[in-house]
Amino acid sequence: MAAQGATLLIVRPYQLMCIVCRIGEGHKDLSDERLGRILQAVRQDRKRPLSPRCNVDTVFRYQNPGHADDSPEGELFNAKRDLDILQKLGMAPGDTRPAVDVFERLLAKVPTARGICGYDAVTGDAWRGCPRAASGFYEKGRALGLQAILTPRPANEKAKAKEDSAAAIYRAETLRIRPHHLMCMSCFFGRAEKLAPLVEDNLFEAVDVIQKQPDIPVTLVAGCCMICPPCSLYDPESNLCLGGRGMALRDQKKDLDVLQKLGLKYGDTMPARRLLELLYARIPSTRDICAYGDGEARAYEWSICGEAERDEAYQRARASRLGIQG
Repeated sequence: MAAQGATLLIVRPYQLMCIVCRIGEGHKDLSDERLGRILQAVRQDRKRPLSPRCNVDTVFRYQNPGHADDSPEGELFNAKRDLDILQKLGMAPGDTRPAVDVFERLLAKVPTARGICGYDAVTGDAWRGCPRAASGFYEKGRALGLQAILTPRPANEKAKAKEDSAAAIYRAETLRIRPHHLMCMSCFFGRAEKLAPLVEDNLFEAVDVIQKQPDIPVTLVAGCCMICPPCSLYDPESNLCLGGRGMALRDQKKDLDVLQKLGLKYGDTMPARRLLELLYARIPSTRDICAYGDGEARAYEWSICGEAERDEAYQRARASRLGIQG
């Protein structure tokens, strides 16, 4: 069992590709009970921990799931296909990630079923592969994107969240903002020719309020904040970000890095003007936070924000103190 009541979902790596393939073939129920249960589970909770496991002869055999879920093509083919998939995903047998991270990684890293689920040349009876491998169904499913696998947040819910949360920011006597969003606000300000509201977040509203009320108190909070509610990746029930590629991990690290640089902690409150002065004095570059200081992305989950290496937008905001007058 995983922490906080979320049940670990164990799958075979090939089943992830099969789900995408069956979606591409047009099967709403996937025409397979086991695949259907997996898909239903991750659609109900895209953050559910998912662990791809396979049968190996190495020291990783502690996680061997057995052969009950082998497909009919044979034991050797099943073993190679699963390892081929994990290698392309950059994962080891038994690695566990939120379902959204695993499927997003699959779509990014495995563009085709050819060479994995079937081969251009059949070299022996053990290597005939899956009859769907050359059908193009996997590629069609992949082209439909993550939204065909995991249920997207309804547009009307996002629109209502945008309306309500934007209004709440303008009514607020104190803004509640997670630390690294101060840098996101800066980059938003610095790259915009003309500031305007965004559909997916409340960066504009936060900047607008601070420009109009430079001394409004800002409280630094852990996790999602007043900027997040309209986002497609925001889950209002859990107040969590459900973005893939380890986004929540990166965001938490950036929050903690910002707090450390500023010498502050969660719950600290100060006027926006003073907080931004401290931010720009202590953090002279996005590289310091959003590129981990050295610009090295050590794993898929630790990718670097696109603004981090360019840095121009942050520098424009820093030079103008986010457009605060006086």
